[in-house]
Order: sequence, then structure tokens, then C-alpha cells
Amino acid sequence: MAPGGGEDLMPVRPAFDPAWRGYHRGQVKEFVAWVEDEFRRLAAERDAAARLAAELAERNRELHATIDRISRTPIEADALQERSRRMIELTREEAREIIGCAEATAERIVVDAEAEAVRLTEKERALVEAVEQDRERQLREHEKFMHDAAEERAAADEAAAKERRRLDEEVTHTLTERRTDAVREIAERTAAARAEADGLVNGATEYAGRIVTEAESRVAELAAIRQRLTAALRSTRELIATANAALDPDGAPVPSQRRTSALTKATPTG
Repeated sequence: MAPGGGEDLMPVRPAFDPAWRGYHRGQVKEFVAWVEDEFRRLAAERDAAARLAAELAERNRELHATIDRISRTPIEADALQERSRRMIELTREEAREIIGCAEATAERIVVDAEAEAVRLTEKERALVEAVEQDRERQLREHEKFMHDAAEERAAADEAAAKERRRLDEEVTHTLTERRTDAVREIAERTAAARAEADGLVNGATEYAGRIVTEAESRVAELAAIRQRLTAALRSTRELIATANAALDPDGAPVPSQRRTSALTKATPTG
């Protein structure tokens, strides 16, 4: 199949879509690949035609030999029936027709193959010349393109160097300003953080002192309560001992009403 979906053979003068500084490389590759495929296909068809011609020639020789053999064999007219003679005549006629058709077909195939070979040779020569001319033209355009590209690259490098220097200066100036702003902001944040930390420390110290004072006051209060409880317990024990000593001589205990009255008088209030 021709490039682009067609079935026709390629033109003598190849035509490509012009691209930037030359033809489209993909189209050139596709066209060359298609031409090579056509060469291989036509060569295969030519070889097949040659083989078929050889086979037909061989078959022709075999038929000629058969006819000669049949012709040389004497046949008695009286020994054959009319039907047998007719069959032999029909066979000979059919053999002659087959031989004639085979010879005509072989001759036609050989002529077509030779004509196709000549046509392909001419197209191949034209294609080679066209490709060579196109290659030389592309080489000239490539050299010019490389020269122009070198000049453009030199100019672009110089412009890029100037732009790079300008950007470096701008970046340096910007970084200096940002560094100054950052240092000032850091100093302000540090001072604010230090003041906040001092405030937190002072508040914590004041709160801790207040807690300690309250704790000491509570401890003193608890110590006073403990002292009162200790004195009350001591008085209670003394009252119990006095009550035990005041038993009757016969060992009877003091009445509970008297003991309770004595304990009530001895217990401190508050």
C-alpha cells in the first residue's frame, strides 16, 4: 500500500510536504520504506512468474514428449473401435490446446515480468537521483541552518549573560532587603518573646509564692489544731485515769452518769 493509504505505485518524482528547513523526516522514511516494500513485492512476483514459466515450459516439454510417444506408437485401424479413435483424437486436441495456452501464458508472464523489471529499474534510478538531489539540497540547507544557528546562539548567549547579571544584581538586592527585614523581625519577635517569657516567669513566681504562703498558713492552722487535739486527748486520758482511781473500795466502777459528766467538763470546745 502506498503512503497515505493509496494502492498506486509511487510517482517517478517523489513529493513530500515541505517542513522547516527540509522535508518531513517521517514522510521520507515512510516513502523509502514503501518503495523498498514495493521492490521486494515486485521482485517476488517476478521470481514467481519466472518459476511458473519454467514449470509451464517443463510441462510443455512433457506434453510434447507424450504426444511424440503416442504419435510414434503404431495403431492398427482395424484393432481400434471408432470410440477409441475418437478419444485419442480428442486427447491429442486437448493436449495441443493445453500446450498452446501454456506457451501463451508463459510468454505473456515473461513479457510482463521483463516490462515490470524495466519499469522498476527506471523508477529506481529516478528515485535514487531524486533522493540524491534532495540530500544535497538538505545538506546545503543544514549547513546554512547550522551557521545561522551558531550566530543566533552567540547572540542569545550574550543576551542571556546580560540578563543573568541583571537578575543576579536584582536577586542580591532583594536578598539584602529581605535579610534586613528578617533580622529586624527576628529581633522584634525575640524581644516580644523575652518579654512574654519574663511576664510568665514573674506570674509563675508570684503564683508559687502565693501558693506557698497559703500552704504555710494551712500547715500552721493544722499544727494548732493538732496541738489542741493532743491536749484534749491528754486531758481525756487523765480524766479516764482519775475515774478509774475513784472506784469504790469493793471494786465497783463509777456510775456512767458521773463519768460522762466528768468527761464533758474536761473536753475543750472549739
